[in-house]
Amino acid sequence: MKQNEALFSLVGTDTPRSIACRQEPAGDFTGPTGGRDGWVERQRRLSLPLTKNVAAVVRAMSDRAFVIRRGVIIEHAPGTRNPMTWIDCLAVTEFGAFVIDRYDWTGTVRRTINEDELLVHEKPGVVSVQTSPLRRAKPALRHLRVLLAEYGCPVECIAVFAASHCVLDPTLPETILQASEFHHFMRTRLNRFRDGHRRYLDSERIGKYLQLRCADWGKSYK
Repeated sequence: MKQNEALFSLVGTDTPRSIACRQEPAGDFTGPTGGRDGWVERQRRLSLPLTKNVAAVVRAMSDRAFVIRRGVIIEHAPGTRNPMTWIDCLAVTEFGAFVIDRYDWTGTVRRTINEDELLVHEKPGVVSVQTSPLRRAKPALRHLRVLLAEYGCPVECIAVFAASHCVLDPTLPETILQASEFHHFMRTRLNRFRDGHRRYLDSERIGKYLQLRCADWGKSYK
């Protein structure tokens, strides 16, 4: 982790994926008080409820082993200005791997003609254009799909909107969802995998493989 300190930095607020917070690391570190390590620890604390909920959902669906980590950092583009990406929760299950990030946006979130952007109607007369969570997760998604191709492991990114005062347009992609929809979404992925594969994945083996290839493997959900 120390060897990557010069490469990894983040700009934003204490709230992960708030409207003012960018997900991708920036080349010049101008982070909040406490520096990089303080930011990482705060984000991991904020991600704990999400990871616990993910673990509870996966555990209720199957008695097979799974791996869930919070605050994982992957190096997807070494040598570039933004070489690393933060992941709130990385779940490796018997039916796939999932990059899961939490968002605390409020208001109504709608799609635009540009699939990489969303409109956020925060309150009457106040509308902002924000980068889509799926666009933000693309570097991590591409990287993990390459890493896990040999395992035949599907990889998806999910944006979970946790705020009670957030309304999602029903035409948004299905991987942009509210916390109450997460259990149903995971059921659909389990059934999809079961219908198309003979055997389940070895999640523990995949987890150990990823641990060796992450800049920071994060912490447990417990």
